[in-house]
Amino acid sequence: MATFNKKIRMKVTTTDSFFGSMVRRIYPAVVENSNALAKQVSLLEYPLGEYMHCNTPWTEVDHVLMPIRMGVRTHWIFGHLDIRNRCINVYNSCIDMIRDREVIADVQPFAFVIPHLMANIDV
Repeated sequence: MATFNKKIRMKVTTTDSFFGSMVRRIYPAVVENSNALAKQVSLLEYPLGEYMHCNTPWTEVDHVLMPIRMGVRTHWIFGHLDIRNRCINVYNSCIDMIRDREVIADVQPFAFVIPHLMANIDV
């Protein structure tokens, strides 16, 4: 549980860079057939809270924080999945050097795969 002050309380969990690698790897297959996700046991373990040590199931949190490594560049961006609003917010610290279209291309696999992932675990 993240606590900023007594009035604002939220439950948060995280992913890691392996999650991003798995999302990118399965993305083409999920585009072709959304049932391909069911075969990715390791990827399905993330939202169930079973893959990472000390992780929390996505059904029990409000937000998921994701480090996202940009594919072509050696730059990391920050993804924030707001589960209640079904929205991924992306934060890029190098907005002057890395254009939005580059960021969008790297976030597209997450934007496509995560809704299917959430549907698989009934979030």
